[in-house]
Amino acid sequence: MRCPAEQAPMPPPGGGGETVVPYATTLVVDVDEPELVPRVPGESVRLLAQVRVAVLDRAQGDHADPGQLALLIALDLAEHRRERMVTAMRAALAAMPSGAWFAVVTAAGGRGNGPMRYYPAEPGAWTPADRQHRVNAAFAMGAAPLAADGAPKSSGYEGWLGEARRMFAGCDRPLRRLLLVTDAGTGYEDASLTEELAACGTSFTCEVVAVGTGWDYQPLERIVSRLRGTADHAGPDFAAELAEAVRRACRRAVPALPLEVTVRPGVRIESFVQFKPQHLELAADPLSGPLRHVFHALPWDPEGTGSDFLLDLRVDGAGDPLGEVLQFAMVSLGPQHEAVTARWRDPGLPPARTASSASDETTGGSSRFLDSRNRMIAHLKKGLTCLEAGRRADAERHLGQAAAVAHRLRARWVLDEIEVWGDIHDAAAGSVSVSLPADAHRVSVTLMRLGARSANEGTSRTAGRQHTACPRPDCREPAVPGALYCVRCGEELS
Repeated sequence: MRCPAEQAPMPPPGGGGETVVPYATTLVVDVDEPELVPRVPGESVRLLAQVRVAVLDRAQGDHADPGQLALLIALDLAEHRRERMVTAMRAALAAMPSGAWFAVVTAAGGRGNGPMRYYPAEPGAWTPADRQHRVNAAFAMGAAPLAADGAPKSSGYEGWLGEARRMFAGCDRPLRRLLLVTDAGTGYEDASLTEELAACGTSFTCEVVAVGTGWDYQPLERIVSRLRGTADHAGPDFAAELAEAVRRACRRAVPALPLEVTVRPGVRIESFVQFKPQHLELAADPLSGPLRHVFHALPWDPEGTGSDFLLDLRVDGAGDPLGEVLQFAMVSLGPQHEAVTARWRDPGLPPARTASSASDETTGGSSRFLDSRNRMIAHLKKGLTCLEAGRRADAERHLGQAAAVAHRLRARWVLDEIEVWGDIHDAAAGSVSVSLPADAHRVSVTLMRLGARSANEGTSRTAGRQHTACPRPDCREPAVPGALYCVRCGEELS
């Protein structure tokens, strides 16, 4: 049923504000509980909508069209990693599809204070990934300037992102991918990093390979969340991880998925969460108008699979009629528009027969199920952050709430994760105790991988196959085939 015209948020007009989506998509919006009942008359209420999007991108085989790809590898590494860096770069160059453009950025050495383009050395920022340039680049890596061992690095993360932004500004290829390889010692100034991430916007995506142990990965999680990428952890030998990051970057053939949410007056967006290919709360771009919000989702892989999103709205119904279907928001993807509708019900009346009965949070595919999953991960993340800071009471409170939701959702992987850090006395009641001090490096590795693990519903990358597990009794993560180090804690595998 269409809402009254004065209450209907209008979609952006074609040819003006409408975002162009140059690939085939489908868009579906569902409201599981379309009846709104304020606990107190005049009080605003929560309205959840599940948004389903499927994208058929233009990937050919294992990667996108190479003629659309530009890959920038940034080597933020110390001098003692040179030998392994050369090996890793050979693997990365071999993983690039022929026809893509690439370039390499390194520390400036004695020629400046920030990162600089090292390859190609000739005028022009980019070079084709043909056989000759791969050979030339692999040979040149032996002399690439790296940060001096033991000395503070001359540039923080914002400097590397700024150099990438400047290089991509002169690139006319639509699929722009930064691969940042970094080890310990890179600092950042919080305000400068925030400003640089905002300046980067959606101009490129960022894949990160974090090399080594014993340092804080959390800034990397922030970077990949904002730049719609994935972070991975590697031991001293990182060739396999860098090559996989290249392949992953090349598979994601959709440059950006711009979802627009237009709300009516009296409605505000509390959050907009994506669940695949990574569980991530999306940040809106600066407002295009007073009621229009644009969210750029994570890029897709070429399988044509869909992703679920949870739109959490806070609705003020002052002056609205009871019992009439009203439109509170419009979700748009290019020329496709889907309404978010609901009706206000008098608290004194029983629910209508047509109202959805799918109120069980354990019902897979419902908005309440997605909301429960999101709360579970949020509490798990907060609990681990408190654990790392040594705040026992806060850690046990948040991990206990995560355990209670995991028990209801039968999310065994979350309970297993909590038991790595302590004991679950009663999962249903949320009774948890933790052990302190916690290994800060292991916490940061877990946090960095949490979005991807949740998106995969907690399944190990080796599910269904038997492989050597991590030797640490308090970890026991199944090993990825061919891996030399545990993907969870970094322990060397036997």
